[in-house]
Amino acid sequence: MRTAHIFLMALFILLLLPGTVLPAEERTPGPLVVYGDDFMFVIKEPKGWQGDIENAPKLSAGVVLYREKESFEKHSILIIVRMARKVDENTAEDLAFEMSGFHTRYPDAVFGELQAKHPSYASFSKVFSIPKSRHEYVTFLNPGKASPYLFSVAMDTGMRKATAEELQVYREVVRSLEFIPQDGVKPLTLPGTTGAGPK
Repeated sequence: MRTAHIFLMALFILLLLPGTVLPAEERTPGPLVVYGDDFMFVIKEPKGWQGDIENAPKLSAGVVLYREKESFEKHSILIIVRMARKVDENTAEDLAFEMSGFHTRYPDAVFGELQAKHPSYASFSKVFSIPKSRHEYVTFLNPGKASPYLFSVAMDTGMRKATAEELQVYREVVRSLEFIPQDGVKPLTLPGTTGAGPK
């Protein structure tokens, strides 16, 4: 049974890799495989957006996304996807802890409601704002007890609020995330693959 599981996992990864093999400027929107030493996840790049794995570690992230005609250095909006090891299954408390720390750093911070749900993961979202200075849309996702990690997805729009279109893209990114259990299987390395995360 374990051999069959490994084969199916390898087949699944191979099916996903075509969307990650081409350079960013030639790649069509599709699943992007991101992995580190002991984690792997899949994310879909929204139409008109590109995932950047090479620069993501600069923000302690697995992948960052920005508009196709922009760059990591020069962008109008940035979506940051991180993974963190879980302490427990109380993800709502993790978000509350993040809010507390943000408020400590920025006493004038205010928090707003945000709807950004994953189809199968427990999802907890808030808008972090500093009036006339910063707007960040934050969602914590818990893939369940089978995953030792949780996701955080943040969209930074700077001084302005996100537009309806930008919120739609953000929600699409949140919905597309999928944690892939390692189960002792090492990520495949194929020639030309750009979908590998930092090791």
